[in-house]
Amino acid sequence: PVMHDDQHGTAIVTLAAIINACRITGLQLKQSKMGQVGLGAAGSAIARLALAYGVGQVLVTDRSPEAMAPLIEAGAVASDLDSILREADVVVCTTGKVGLIKPEQVRPGQVIFALSNPYPEIDPDVARAAGAAYAADGASINNALAFPGIFKGALLTRSRTIAPQMFVAAAEAIARCAPEGEVVPSQLDPGVHNAVCEAVAQCARELGLENTAVL
Repeated sequence: PVMHDDQHGTAIVTLAAIINACRITGLQLKQSKMGQVGLGAAGSAIARLALAYGVGQVLVTDRSPEAMAPLIEAGAVASDLDSILREADVVVCTTGKVGLIKPEQVRPGQVIFALSNPYPEIDPDVARAAGAAYAADGASINNALAFPGIFKGALLTRSRTIAPQMFVAAAEAIARCAPEGEVVPSQLDPGVHNAVCEAVAQCARELGLENTAVL
């Protein structure tokens, strides 16, 4: 089984945070529009996992048409920054461009995750002041919430692959472990890793990926 932490780990924890941000703000994620701005290693994986989760519509944009093409083939909709900020209920940015989003572009009620480190596309406080219902940067999106439990779940079942459904199961488990009012739990809580392990292992069994043969 192969998992790319910068891609899949980031995507899993981001999806967990989005699930809880939508719960906090009253958005129905599977009936909403999500925009992914920037389709590098992390951004493309976030968009793919959003599609696997069943987000209502996933809008994507990147300066590279080659980066957009496989996402569009997978079911995402080509867009641009202005359109995403105008239409999307949830906006995720992984561009590395400080100040990319201007306060006047924020639509009241939006959920905004500006994940570029160390400086986000818009400061969360500025986004909230401009009307965002929820805004956060990349400080809380810690990949360590995901990969220990995912690997342990795959190893326990001796799964020969890690399917997208297992990533979704991990994201949902992380979301359930978050304290009231928070979008993700602490990576120092061992209960989180146990919950992810159990969810991933159960998903692998349900998908028929468990290998019970004796070595």
